[in-house]
Amino acid sequence: MIVQRGMEVIAVILGIAALALIFAPELVLARFAIEPTEGAMVLGQLYGAALFGLAMTTWFARTMLLGGIYGRSIVVGGFAHALVGVFALFHALRASLGNAFVWGAFLIYTALALWFGTLMFGRGPASPAEDVSAA
Repeated sequence: MIVQRGMEVIAVILGIAALALIFAPELVLARFAIEPTEGAMVLGQLYGAALFGLAMTTWFARTMLLGGIYGRSIVVGGFAHALVGVFALFHALRASLGNAFVWGAFLIYTALALWFGTLMFGRGPASPAEDVSAA
């Protein structure tokens, strides 16, 4: 149940960020102190499209058995995305102090990396018999 709720929260967060990047890339780029040129806006929209795909994948995978060897492709994809995002944002923060939006994105990506890392390297999901007896 915890994994399902976590995946729902992740899907909603990614979906909100995706829709903002798809429909208002100039506003999002300005918040991150990026000059909203035509090329940057197209790349922002493409990143929004990628986030939307991840959000949809996460939403539809929320009821799957995830962790350990189960749902490995979904967990690995989420972990890779989050880990690369952490490193990219950490590099941006080292280059400058950044602003509140960059720090917020860094914290969100760190939480995502920890979540998917725990699913990927943790002990795996509990058996259905254990889950029923715990409820």
